[in-house]
Amino acid sequence: MQFQLEDWQEVARANFRRYLDAEVAPMVEEYEEAHRLPPREVICKMAEFGLLGGTLPEEQGGVGLDFVTYCTLLCELSQVWPSLRSIVSTSNLVLLILAQRGTPEQRERYLPDLVSGKKTAFFALTEPNVGSDASNVETRAVRHNNGWRLNGRKLYISNGTEADLGVVFARSGPGKDAGVSAFIVERGTPGFSTTEVRSMGMNSCPLGELLFEDVALSDANMIGEEGEAFAIAKHYLNIGRCFVSFVCLGLSTAAYDAAVRYAGEREQFGRKIGGFQLVQQMIADMMTQVETSWLLSYRAADALDRGAPDRSRCCSMAKRYNSDTALRVCETALQVHGGAGYTRDFPVERYYRDVRHLTIAEGTNQLQAMLLAQGVLGISAMRG
Repeated sequence: MQFQLEDWQEVARANFRRYLDAEVAPMVEEYEEAHRLPPREVICKMAEFGLLGGTLPEEQGGVGLDFVTYCTLLCELSQVWPSLRSIVSTSNLVLLILAQRGTPEQRERYLPDLVSGKKTAFFALTEPNVGSDASNVETRAVRHNNGWRLNGRKLYISNGTEADLGVVFARSGPGKDAGVSAFIVERGTPGFSTTEVRSMGMNSCPLGELLFEDVALSDANMIGEEGEAFAIAKHYLNIGRCFVSFVCLGLSTAAYDAAVRYAGEREQFGRKIGGFQLVQQMIADMMTQVETSWLLSYRAADALDRGAPDRSRCCSMAKRYNSDTALRVCETALQVHGGAGYTRDFPVERYYRDVRHLTIAEGTNQLQAMLLAQGVLGISAMRG
């Protein structure tokens, strides 16, 4: 079993990090404070490093990265600007869906602009009354003439107010799992509107409420076959959970590094606070938690690359553990900073706000626990 990156992967990671430190890091605090979107040219630059469509084959505009390499880059981006990461990885998830489940016409129309970063995308599954129980979507798609009429609301959609297009999941028939279909909806389509939902963190990636009022769609807007979208959602949410595990690893690493730096510089009682035993205990705990998160993250990415039978379990475990751990690490890092950590003068305050929602994203950690236990026991806690 390999516990280190290949030389070429390490070079790719180092080159990307040099760019982030030189060109992206200096703008983060200003943009986050002002709730401004990352510049479009920066999003396009992410495409050059493979963060948009990087896992696609060359004939679809990608570079054929494996998940281990892609997620390594995602982890680096998460250490510098989690909001930019959210925009990029959400668009990339939609890219994967279109590339693997879309028609040739859909791929020709949408992939080039998404792969280049000229356009970004949203993934619209969550609703006011539908979160973890994703099979009960209430947004409706009803047959109308030669197409569909879409009505309903989506909520807490990352980049939902700014993205150029997205994948929307809607009930198109009877039943639960078998009655959900997926549609491409473009910004500017009559009847489609958005409102920003102010959130605790990741200020440069707005959450949105999406409203669909008799939105007219053609059959060309449907992804895959009618009624199969719940299976599509489950498949790509599993990949999303692997992504989230690396995002959490990135934030944990950034918070841990910040705590180590501060403990080595800050003086109290005539000595560096890193010399106090209880501070050393906090540093040691964070070190171990970050290392464990690293192992779980890479195991999940490797399982996806191999198509391992237990890949879903690996992704759920990594997402659940790493997001819980990242919350603890960011909180501990803030504690190491003392009163300074509670101010905007140090980045650990932002790390704590940015990481908080990741225990909820891509399926709450409570849901992950039930799915993991169900896989072992064969007993569902959600259905009789």
